[in-house]
This record gives sequence, C-alpha cells and structure tokens, in this order.
Amino acid sequence: MKNMLAAAFVLGLAGLAHAQGGFGGKGDMRDRDRIPWVRGGMDKVVGGGAGDNLNPFEKRRLKAMGIEPTDKKYIFVYIRATTEETTEPREVANCTDAVEAARGAWAFVLLDFDKENAYQKAWGVKAGPACVGCDIYGNDFVRLGGATIETIRNVIKSTPDLVQKYDAKLKYDFQKANDTVKTDEEKGTKLFVDICINGKNGYKEVAESHTKVNELTESSFRKGELAAAVSPESGVEFYEDLVKIYRSTAPGLKAEVVLALLDHARGNVQPAIQRLLRILKSDPRTMKPEIEAAQKALDEISKAGDAKIEGALAGDKAAAKEILKKLAKDYAGTEAAKHATDAAK
Repeated sequence: MKNMLAAAFVLGLAGLAHAQGGFGGKGDMRDRDRIPWVRGGMDKVVGGGAGDNLNPFEKRRLKAMGIEPTDKKYIFVYIRATTEETTEPREVANCTDAVEAARGAWAFVLLDFDKENAYQKAWGVKAGPACVGCDIYGNDFVRLGGATIETIRNVIKSTPDLVQKYDAKLKYDFQKANDTVKTDEEKGTKLFVDICINGKNGYKEVAESHTKVNELTESSFRKGELAAAVSPESGVEFYEDLVKIYRSTAPGLKAEVVLALLDHARGNVQPAIQRLLRILKSDPRTMKPEIEAAQKALDEISKAGDAKIEGALAGDKAAAKEILKKLAKDYAGTEAAKHATDAAK
C-alpha cells in the first residue's frame, strides 16, 4: 500500500510539474519553449548566427522528435509595444506555422520597441507591436502591425518567396550592369547606381556594385575639385550634376557634403545645413563614412556660427540682440543656433 501511495504521489507531482513548466516553473512548458526566442538584439542572428542560439532543452527536444536544427535563412522579429508585458507573445507560440518554422529555417527574435534602434529605423517601424519578416542579413521584406495568428502566418508564408525573387532579380541586374559597362560606361554606371540605391545589406552583388560606382567616380571628383578651384559657382554646378547621377549612393552623399560647404562659403547657410541633416538620416549600417563626413562638415559650420556670435557680442550691445536672433535662425539645426538663442536672452 505504501509503495502504491508513493507511486501515485510521484505521478501526481510529475503531472503538476509538467503543467507548471517544470519544477518551480510557471505556466505551460509547451507554451514557453516551443519557440526558441533570441533576445539581446539582431546582431545575435544577422549573418547566420541563429543556429547557435537554441537552448539545450530545445536542442534535446528537437532531436527527440527526430529533427536536427537547420541553418537559419530567415528571421521573424516580434517588436513589443512599450506597454507590453516582458513575456513572449502567446499568439506566436500558439501559431503552428511559427512552431514549425522555428524547427527549420527561421530564427525568432524578440525586441522591445526603440525608436533609436538602427534596425527599427531602417525598417520604418514607428510603434509596437509589429511583426517583421527578414532575410538572414536583417533586411525587412514583410512588415505588419499587430500580432494576430493570421499576421504571423502571412509573415512566415510571404518572406521566403520575396527573398528568393529579390535574390534572382539582383543577380540578373548585376550581370546586366557588368555587361553594359563594358560597351557604354555611362549607361552601365547608372545600372550599378540603381543596384546600390535599391540594394539590400549583405548581398555580394550590392557590395560589388558600391565598389564599382566608387571606382567609376574617382576621376569625376578630381574634376570637381578643379571646377571648385575656378569658382564656387562652377563647383556647385558640377557637384549638383554628380548628385543627380549618383543620388543616395556614397559618391552622391559625398558630393552633397561638398555642396554644403560650398553653399556655406557663399552665404547660403540654411540650405547647407539642411543638406547635411538629410545625410545624417541615412542608414548608418551602409553609409557610416558619409554620415561622419556630414557631421564633421556640420560641426565646421556650427563653429563658423559661434565665431559670428562672438563677434556680435563684442560689438554694439543694442544691435547684438537682433543679430543673435538672426544667427539663431540662420544656423538652426546646429549647436551654434542654441548658443545664439541663449546669448540673446
């Protein structure tokens, strides 16, 4: 009788532990552990590192089911609202498509909404909750608000097809640009520019297109320096043409920085500042050198504004206040504008 009671007690305790997610656990283990969430940011999975983020329990569970963890090709990102609880979304755990995807080519990442996060900025996410379907390089292909099971299914179903179509078109466009530039450099360059502008991070063809465009523009910038040496007006005209051709590529932004400095030298302070502020909004993952160059130019312009503030304060006190107000307006968007506003008080 004692043995029977002991066995019944053990079985009852085991059942309770299972229902609570393990001894001392909370909730349903199946709800918690079906989706192996990656926490701590996108950098843990971007580039293919998601395969190492399965916890030991998940690896044992998959192997017990006869499933070997596979290389990850896609990333499902759930972005929580700032008011949301710090638990993973139950809708994803309850979606059978998501559970199956997690055992295969998908990594699942849990992020809190952060307007300053580089990835969320690049994706254009303005608030949580949101579901994002990415390739393994962190490029978004599907972005949907909310977190219904239907939304989750749409992300998982649509993303792989869109990624594969993009990859196939990219390869075709890159080959076409390579073939064209051999016989028509101007036309071929424009094709490479299109690849750079529409291209996504991580793809070999996009990186090689950026390299090609930079090589093709080296002589153009040398000509631009000569034009600017003749007169600021000649330089502006030349670099404006470069911006029209190269747009938001690295050479295009480099030309914008030069234009900003030329504008400032001609007294067009606000147009110069606005050019640089636009560059600062570029994707820091791909345009870091250009962003740094724009920030350096903006700092130079701000220092020039500070020098004018010092001059105003050293002059006639009655006229200084009006001059400072004008400087605050002219240098809006820089630290000099703040200094002028404070000095005018």
